[in-house]
Amino acid sequence: MQIKVCGMTQMEQVKQLDEMGVAYIGFIFYPASKRFVLTKNTLQDIADLQLTQAKKVGVFVNEPLTSILDIIKTAQLDMVQLHGDETVAYCKRVQEEVSTIKVFRVGDSFPNFEEYVLAVDYFLFDTDSQWYGGTGQHFNWEIIKSASIPTPFFLSGGIGINDVQGIQVMAGTKAGKTMLAVDLNSQFEEKPGVKQIEKIKKFIQDVNH
Repeated sequence: MQIKVCGMTQMEQVKQLDEMGVAYIGFIFYPASKRFVLTKNTLQDIADLQLTQAKKVGVFVNEPLTSILDIIKTAQLDMVQLHGDETVAYCKRVQEEVSTIKVFRVGDSFPNFEEYVLAVDYFLFDTDSQWYGGTGQHFNWEIIKSASIPTPFFLSGGIGINDVQGIQVMAGTKAGKTMLAVDLNSQFEEKPGVKQIEKIKKFIQDVNH
């Protein structure tokens, strides 16, 4: 099971996570977020990160197209995660530049992702909220377990140290056939943007045990 850690603001912690084998590291480029990466870092700081294996993922919410394309280039991002209300055409344009993840917020029913299948490389399922993620809350995983999901996806939404068994169960379901990674954020923080590295290390050991 691959691991993505999102909402990073501390570059030294990014390097530690890379050394631990974390596959994807998320930087939030949404000014309203408590984990907005440009509060304490520059695009050049992100570009300068020399990671051995982790992919640098930029997280955006309804960013103007010209702006996102400029940030991808300047920060040397490996991937982009689109967390807003981006259209299929927008996603396709971004995908021409970099591997792209489209986020679907799951509330009471299964999200309609069909039109995005050819427009992005990955899906991410997160808890529905008016704040575009970062809720620290689970959605009901039962909603997606029996679905046939053609695109590799990330499971997100308040995942914590006590979810290891549930994730292992999910991996054995119909949906689990294409579950690529789990996305960790708020449940592994001392404060927004500052992670508990040892707690993440334990989670990685437990989930892959």
